[in-house]
Amino acid sequence: MSKHKVIVEQYRDGVLSGDHEKVLSLVTDDVVWESLGQLRVQGKDALRGVIHNKDGVVVKGVVQRPSITVDRLIEEGDHVVATGRAALTLPTGATAEFLFCDVFTFAGDAISRLESYKVPLGAPPQQG
Repeated sequence: MSKHKVIVEQYRDGVLSGDHEKVLSLVTDDVVWESLGQLRVQGKDALRGVIHNKDGVVVKGVVQRPSITVDRLIEEGDHVVATGRAALTLPTGATAEFLFCDVFTFAGDAISRLESYKVPLGAPPQQG
């Protein structure tokens, strides 16, 4: 496995384990993290503010750790694309499942940009 793919795996492991300092150690100071249509942050400090929570990550106001299955890692130049499936348990107890495509752009051996595309599966969960 290439060095960049290993870094993407380490990033995912940090997200899943809630090890935010590990995640932050893998990105540049001016990183751009964008979940298209939902959220965009720029800079390590801004990213720290979004992900720093002892219980997990914050997605649309929901704090949790997602389950993530990566189906493919594809590398071309300074980019690694990860595709797969993920699920989040909402405060209502409902599960939101989606397919994802994450595009990681590297500057040297650090992630400088992450663009995340998500496609929900099934009916949208009911808000209560």
